[in-house]
Amino acid sequence: MTKSEVIAKVKSLNLPDGSYIVYGSAPLVVLGIRDVNDIDLLVSEKVYNQLEKKGWKKVYKGPKDEPLTHDVFDVHKNWEFSGYSPNLSELLSRAIEVEGVAFASLDDVRKWKADWGRDKDLADIKLIDDYLSPVAL
Repeated sequence: MTKSEVIAKVKSLNLPDGSYIVYGSAPLVVLGIRDVNDIDLLVSEKVYNQLEKKGWKKVYKGPKDEPLTHDVFDVHKNWEFSGYSPNLSELLSRAIEVEGVAFASLDDVRKWKADWGRDKDLADIKLIDDYLSPVAL
């Protein structure tokens, strides 16, 4: 998905400001680092419960990792399945807002990916570091 597609998908949920943040890899798309295939959201307990009542499916991915899934979304009520587990208010305090959508900061995404350490996360860290590095003349 492109930046405009991610923003449109998130806006289509009509979530209240301050009740969610786009996390995982999706913040990379708004900075032009790479496209993404899905959208991870960290949401308030209230939003999580509302989406569950609407029929979003809970998927067990591991201890403390049971996101609700629907379409391209994985919606989490906490990020405690990772060694780097900031809460929603912490992430929102450092968020990047793009076209009215809250995205996790690049620093938060990098910290999480460094902790998670999968091959795809390490590849993203390289992309992030390249993005942040000044261009040599």
